[in-house]
Amino acid sequence: MSILLGALLAAAGTAPVAAAVPAARPVAAKPSRDQVVAAVRAEWPKYDAGNKGRLTPLEFSTWVMKSHGGTVAPRAHAGGIAPVSAMNASATAFARADANHDGGITPDEMAHFLTTPPSPTAISRTKPVSKAAVAGPSTAAGN
Repeated sequence: MSILLGALLAAAGTAPVAAAVPAARPVAAKPSRDQVVAAVRAEWPKYDAGNKGRLTPLEFSTWVMKSHGGTVAPRAHAGGIAPVSAMNASATAFARADANHDGGITPDEMAHFLTTPPSPTAISRTKPVSKAAVAGPSTAAGN
């Protein structure tokens, strides 16, 4: 099941640190939502410390790093990626996964995150910006 989640997390664009991410494995077919839910539920106990029903940013980062073949060190410089670096690297993915913005990710939010492609960002552009557009309109006074 963790191979399935690793492939889904890679496809979801959660590559946290370039050096810790091996080449993506090809996925034969897109798994069904039921398969994703089953995989999330099977892996959930490994990452939900205290069995509270939601992942903290560090628990989410640990799952993302593990799915990419990396580790989050229990403390800085203990081998692996420092916790703060891992959380910074996966912050955008965490924000996308935390659908209700309560600071934790439930199994349902994780399954939804893994089965929903990211939407284009507001700053995405399909064509280059011209120098004139960046400079803005000129004024008569030359300001």
